[in-house]
Amino acid sequence: GHINTVQGRVAAVGAFLTVGGGFCKAVWKTLMATSGGTIDIRWMDDGLFAWMAPGYTLLAWSVWQTVRSVQGKKTFHPWLVPFIIFESFFAIATYLYFANPGPAWERVMLSLMVLATVVTGILLIAFGFRQKLPLAGWLFVVNLVGIFLLNGLARIDHQTIPLQWTEQTINAVSWLCFAVAARKVYENTRANFGVK
Repeated sequence: GHINTVQGRVAAVGAFLTVGGGFCKAVWKTLMATSGGTIDIRWMDDGLFAWMAPGYTLLAWSVWQTVRSVQGKKTFHPWLVPFIIFESFFAIATYLYFANPGPAWERVMLSLMVLATVVTGILLIAFGFRQKLPLAGWLFVVNLVGIFLLNGLARIDHQTIPLQWTEQTINAVSWLCFAVAARKVYENTRANFGVK
């Protein structure tokens, strides 16, 4: 937002959707755990992918456009490309959901979410190292490795309680690294590129 106000809004919407998807999943898991599996609100479970996929797509686009702004390059329409990407994946997921109810639609949305997250991570890693912020760069690398691990673990059909705890631990460490790195990049960017 300090570099490109419009892209700041794109990132804010992306962050809201991403956090909303994670919040829904966390509430669903809490309800399932505390009720012994009797309270199963499916839309909260499904919200993880339905909200996070467009959220990460918007974040990836915003980071790319903001990096282009910092480099003095031309930026593109803030909403059009991420909308086309998301709608394409959403159309495939919707078709799969109605044609053959099962996990296939989730895998489509998970693939978009992981792709957008990886693109965002790579852009942030490169930006961190280019701005001579090696700690931020390496923390973004740890976050990206965590994302790959979680993607692999999420594809295991039988999700045991120990596996769930392993996933949550990796998730917490990975996103703590992201938060610290993002703070470092934010401080650097605001000091060097933001509106004074």
